[in-house]
Amino acid sequence: KSCPPPREIMLRQLAARRCGDLRLRGAVHCRAISSIADRSLTNLADAGLGARVLFATDEWFATADNLLQPHAPHFDSETFCTQGKVMDGWESRRRRLPGHDWALLRLGLAGSVKRVEIDTAHFTGNQTPAVRVLAACIDAEEGEASRGGGELPETAWLGPPRADLGQRGSCASADEIARARAAVEAKAEWCELVPESRLRAGYVRGAASGVPDDGEVAEGNSVHLFEVPPELASRRVTHLLVDALPDGGIARMRAWGTVARDFATELDAAAVGSLDLLSALNGARALGCSNRHYGEPSNLLRPGRGERMDHGWETARNPNRPAVLRQDPSSGLVDMPGASEWCVFRLAAVAGGIERLEIDTAHFRGNYPESCLVEVCDAPHAEVQDLLEGAVEWRPLLPRTRLGPDAIHAFEEELDSSAGRATHARVSIFPDGGIMRVRAFGRAVAPMPE
Repeated sequence: KSCPPPREIMLRQLAARRCGDLRLRGAVHCRAISSIADRSLTNLADAGLGARVLFATDEWFATADNLLQPHAPHFDSETFCTQGKVMDGWESRRRRLPGHDWALLRLGLAGSVKRVEIDTAHFTGNQTPAVRVLAACIDAEEGEASRGGGELPETAWLGPPRADLGQRGSCASADEIARARAAVEAKAEWCELVPESRLRAGYVRGAASGVPDDGEVAEGNSVHLFEVPPELASRRVTHLLVDALPDGGIARMRAWGTVARDFATELDAAAVGSLDLLSALNGARALGCSNRHYGEPSNLLRPGRGERMDHGWETARNPNRPAVLRQDPSSGLVDMPGASEWCVFRLAAVAGGIERLEIDTAHFRGNYPESCLVEVCDAPHAEVQDLLEGAVEWRPLLPRTRLGPDAIHAFEEELDSSAGRATHARVSIFPDGGIMRVRAFGRAVAPMPE
């Protein structure tokens, strides 16, 4: 009645879920392993991680701060306001004067941008025809402290303030725009991450649009992905300049990359002691999972506790769970051979050991997992696919342990001290369900390799 080893469970799952190439279960959320590897980057332009708009030339129909929202764009065909149709994105008025619209964004986390995502969802006749994205590294002024955790300073605006920034129906004056652009160009050397590129109308894929949702970018999809040239993809970046050419609407802009942290001053145990090595603010990343039906595993690394269920990671109901659940008398847990879901994470730094673990099931009251298992491995140079397929030595950190609804579950004495040095963590839940956050506190002893 005992549960098979996690590696055996994982291999069974992967074997059962093959569909041509190596894919994970489910029609809607089916993704190739290679696509999961692409999701291992962090959106540095996420408002939930501290990103914000510093300047925008025009916000007549919709404000520029919508570009940075982590949730998917929403559309209500019946909602209008004084300015016109309410849109979830940034949309300027139809330009009748020389020039073009633009917005200056401060990233939430300084880092290297590997690819830029522009989403025109629901902008189907009012989308920006073309876009250009520039980047620069603008550190805090002398005497201005960082907020810590990889986050950038609150202030350090480069030009004149806009009192009505972030208000629908507003725009900057010609003088404000001229002074702001001059300040932007004088403050730093800007590099071109995305050259002038045409954008498609934002017809959203799926049943409503008649365009199948297979997870790939294709004609008719609102998502545009731009690979950053290799010579620029390793540069440290703090600010982005988005040119809307010449005007129009963009739903979301995401800057996928890796967080840049200075190990000696921000991560090393000798300088900061114990810290959360599974925090996106410190550079931790989600590498992949068995099922992402209702949420991304990267949500588990976000700050705070989330405001609702879709701010966490929730799977579909596992079809491999027994038809009738029976309790294992030896463990007191439900006997679920082969019925589990999992996600794998890259720690922010190499941990000498994990001292405290927290599993938060906030907002999950009727769909929390029955139990969870947490393992670690010391494999700094392992390929993502090897980590996802279990082709590394995973060591138990927390044995399979019962969870409850809507609560923070903290573990210290329950952790296996022999788990030792760790570079990655794997969280398995039985048989399925949702969790909101995972925290792993320990002492960083070395930086993770690039």
